Amino acid sequence: MATGMDDSMSRDVPQDFRKVVRRKSWLTLVVMVVVTLFLFLATTLSHLRSDWTEGQVYTLSPSTVSVLEQLEEPLLIRAYITSGLPQPYGRLKGFIEDMLHAYHRAGAGKVGFELVDPSDDPNLSAALTVMKVPKVQVQVVEDDQAQVKQGYLAIVIEYLDSKEIIPVVQSEEGFEYFLTRKIKKLTGKGRSRIGVFSGFGASSLHELRKFQKLVSDDYELVEVDGKKNTIPSDISALIVAGMERVPTDAFRYRLDQFRMHGGGLLLLAGNTKAMLSAGFEVQPISADAHEWMKHDLGIAVEPGMVMDQRATRVTVNQQRGGFMFRSLVDYPFLPNVTVFDSEHIVTAGLESVSIPFASPLLWVDAGDDSEGGGERVLMRSSPRSTVQSGPPFDVNPLLPSQKRFSGMVLHASVLALARDGAIQSSFDRTPEGVTAVEHISKTDSSRMIAVGSPSLLDDEFMDGGNLVALLNMLDWISGDEALIGLRSRGVTQRPLEELSAAGRSLFKGVWMFGLPILITLLGIWRWWALKRRRMVPES
Repeated sequence: MATGMDDSMSRDVPQDFRKVVRRKSWLTLVVMVVVTLFLFLATTLSHLRSDWTEGQVYTLSPSTVSVLEQLEEPLLIRAYITSGLPQPYGRLKGFIEDMLHAYHRAGAGKVGFELVDPSDDPNLSAALTVMKVPKVQVQVVEDDQAQVKQGYLAIVIEYLDSKEIIPVVQSEEGFEYFLTRKIKKLTGKGRSRIGVFSGFGASSLHELRKFQKLVSDDYELVEVDGKKNTIPSDISALIVAGMERVPTDAFRYRLDQFRMHGGGLLLLAGNTKAMLSAGFEVQPISADAHEWMKHDLGIAVEPGMVMDQRATRVTVNQQRGGFMFRSLVDYPFLPNVTVFDSEHIVTAGLESVSIPFASPLLWVDAGDDSEGGGERVLMRSSPRSTVQSGPPFDVNPLLPSQKRFSGMVLHASVLALARDGAIQSSFDRTPEGVTAVEHISKTDSSRMIAVGSPSLLDDEFMDGGNLVALLNMLDWISGDEALIGLRSRGVTQRPLEELSAAGRSLFKGVWMFGLPILITLLGIWRWWALKRRRMVPES
């Protein structure tokens, strides 16, 4: 009888134990779900975020915080976003809301924001049309049918009696820069004035149409006529692009004194100018045209033209038989520059810049501090570059790279320089024939950037990284650095590390032969292990 009771208890205990384990498992699952939902709701409603991105691109930069702290009156940001838009616009709506919360917190009570759905109010569509805010057209698949849906993704900023508009927020990338730029423009003291010098063969303002259009929101560009031998005192910086002839002493002195008064200088100088209207051609510039730079600026343009195996691709037409083909080729006279001074504010966040038909530059009077003092090297070509002697220069894009670089010694060249700080005047006194002005012999603050490419501002090269780099340069030489750190936030390119010829061969060998051999050996080992297991008798 005792034995029967023991058997019954032994059968019941495992069943009760399984029930206890099952209840604990369900209880643990329910608790985890509840905690997860609570954390999700808490972070959503409180807009708590943790930014793990490289460069903290989803966290307001110190530049934005500084702009918001300087607000004198309340500012209102209205985001007009149509609900129900498909991805990625749905995710973009959440991003905009999070960023506006961040602007509100950083504004210390002076920044308010509203999220408005225009579909809730038919009158808003008419108001947005008056403000020239376009609708976004997106394709939506509903009920197994493709339909086009229209909506709004616009930002309107109101400050006192003025307003600025971002008609369409296209992506998360660059959102903070565009919004902060609009706020700065709306609440600031107006755009800085920058002069474009047009004498002695330099590119005039009307020749730089695309450049003028792209920077018009940030700067007021004015043409400085070289024939008048005067530089306006109300401009903060001067651009001299591609001077082809020897300047007069009067201009050199005016430029010198402009710098002594704190004016910034962006100088584009080299041995050639691009002539793309005639195909892939260049126009040589006499070396005499930039000899004055050695004495006045301490910069020399070295002979030749840089060609780099790490190059930007261009489209070339090729005639084969009776057919015309368009192909992409690496063009060595358009170096894809990725070597920057990572500590200088102008180039710290840049990823790549294309410097067209560049000449190597050299500091003439810089000592050992050229890398860490007032004189800096901003950009260099890659170690796989060299210098073609000339003129004449052979810039044929169809010449094979192996033939072009055959027998050449490869070395990096300096493409851009910057100087900041105290400088001495290059003139002891006012030259004869120049209207007498108060001569200044020294200044404690002067900024200059020199790039070895006279064609950098041409319409064909005003795109992507080039525009970001130029805006950074103009901000820096004009003393307005608030937006420099914002333009290049976020990584858009992640190029693979270049391998040597031996490294590429090893890499190919491992993946073509090593991996198949390894898999075959693993298969043989597995077959042998299974066969051995079958041969072992069961006990």
